[in-house]
Amino acid sequence: MAKFIKWMEASPDELLEDVAVRCLDSRLQPVMHFVPLAAKHPEKDVEYVHQMRVWARRASAAVSLYRPVLPNRRRKWISAQLKSIRRAANDARDCDVFALRLAADKKQPGVVRLLEQVRKHRRESQQPLVQIWRELFELGRFPRRAAKLLRKVRWRGEPAPVEPVRFGPWAQSQIRPVLDQFFAAAAGDMAQTEPLHQFRIAGKKVRYAIELLAPAFSEGLRTQAYPFIQDLQERLGKINDLATAHSRINRWLELASGEDEKAYLQEMLAQEQHRLETLRGEFLAWWNGGRQAELQQLLSSLVPARCGAA
Repeated sequence: MAKFIKWMEASPDELLEDVAVRCLDSRLQPVMHFVPLAAKHPEKDVEYVHQMRVWARRASAAVSLYRPVLPNRRRKWISAQLKSIRRAANDARDCDVFALRLAADKKQPGVVRLLEQVRKHRRESQQPLVQIWRELFELGRFPRRAAKLLRKVRWRGEPAPVEPVRFGPWAQSQIRPVLDQFFAAAAGDMAQTEPLHQFRIAGKKVRYAIELLAPAFSEGLRTQAYPFIQDLQERLGKINDLATAHSRINRWLELASGEDEKAYLQEMLAQEQHRLETLRGEFLAWWNGGRQAELQQLLSSLVPARCGAA
């Protein structure tokens, strides 16, 4: 499988437009690589669909970040297509994950029939992926639009700068709002599902921002803050995966006809609920045990408040 680098390399003194082109290309190229693979060869590797979705998210984050240098109409079109790509992968990815779990548990009563049904649904969920490929990639529509977008990169913000905009100062003005949104989300009631979900999304935005903007800051943002946030995201991701699995199992339970299938799914549902409650409790104890203050202090030392100025 092709390897793509998530870390943006740049010099703070580089022109913003030059960094923007390189950054956007580094995010759009993986999308253009994985969509055809996920659409045409899903049987070769379930990671194709997963990586297609991951890089579409990263590309969306980059397009959003570099909004001041992108033409509005072309930016909106690319953003909309990236959203469609992510959505097209959702059902297929859920089926892949569930099928892998069932395949490892095939000796249990009812699992073989259930696995056949999940695989059938997975074949059906391939259609949105094929449709996305046909609409955007078969005749090169998305790659052409992406190339045109990169050719149109130039400063469009107000007021017009007296001197060329450099990456470093601009990057420093961009990260503080992301951090403010993150800590605002952290103030929510983490014992509730929706605030916890919003906190996970805010944390993901911080991760993507650091991957894109780290060269404008000290090395500690990448080597200290990022691993901390990554650990946080992994904990929240496990909780989200269990919540998603809980919903998925409920849907399959509604469709189950055999008693063995129902019994198996009901037992799995109870196990997932127990694991979900346990992980949520462990996370709350970890996060409220001084981690929030520790992370806030670390980020404040690496991203001074003056970086909030535009």
